[in-house]
Amino acid sequence: MMRVWLFLLLFAWGNVTEAQISPKDKAILRTFWKYADKHKLAELPVNERIPYVARFFIDTPYKSNTLNVTKGELPVINLRELDCVTFIENVLALSFLPGYGSRYESAFVRNIVRIRYRNGVIEDYASRLHYSSDWLYEMQRQRLLTDLTLFAGGVDYQPQVGFMTRHYDRYPALMDSPELRVKMKDIEAEINKRTYHYIPKAEVDKAYGRIKDGDIILITTNIEGLDTSHIGFALKQNGNTYLLHASSSGKKVMISEQPLKEYMEGITLQSGIMLARAMKIVPVDAQ
Repeated sequence: MMRVWLFLLLFAWGNVTEAQISPKDKAILRTFWKYADKHKLAELPVNERIPYVARFFIDTPYKSNTLNVTKGELPVINLRELDCVTFIENVLALSFLPGYGSRYESAFVRNIVRIRYRNGVIEDYASRLHYSSDWLYEMQRQRLLTDLTLFAGGVDYQPQVGFMTRHYDRYPALMDSPELRVKMKDIEAEINKRTYHYIPKAEVDKAYGRIKDGDIILITTNIEGLDTSHIGFALKQNGNTYLLHASSSGKKVMISEQPLKEYMEGITLQSGIMLARAMKIVPVDAQ
């Protein structure tokens, strides 16, 4: 049954608007197909692929706002420059493929749409999953990720999001459309009805034993109106847990120089973490 579900996930979205993949991005994909073949990624379960796929992007330049480059809402594909969110999206979209090679380019695009938009459907700017707690909720609903925060020692966390509509002048799409602002206000209200969990910063090291390579680390924040301020993948090294992420300060995809807890201690706006893991889905063959 799970095999059938993944097939439907990847191939049943024929009405999705296909993105144009630029020649430079196609070149990166060609290099990745070879990398995937070398590491036999198609033979691994999804959660074990993720560390390999994430490492492929190390040293890729950091750039913010790569999704807001067109009028309207299109499935923007950019593997050349990543921010913390698009790094996660691209790694997961590649990890969830049923196989590797040029024939899977359109499946990769469909995966991006599935991961980036509510219900896997592009309607408008508000259909994009802007708040990470909402994204995690949606990924669980679609059985792509499991929220492990409570299992790893988390406590109740109920962020009151509202940053986007309070500061709509920072978002051109919201600035230009009162209708979209109303939609976003409703989405924020829905998010605020939910209770999540988080592991406070001071307790993060106590969760190391339950964190695995490739787990998704959502870093919560004390910035008013926001739920999280950063996201990356867990990387286990020398008995410690590090963050593999697209770093705005490092200007590239990199492994944190310090273990996760020490990395966070130096950033006062970070308050703790949420933890998620990809479902162990057996890949299926393309048809």
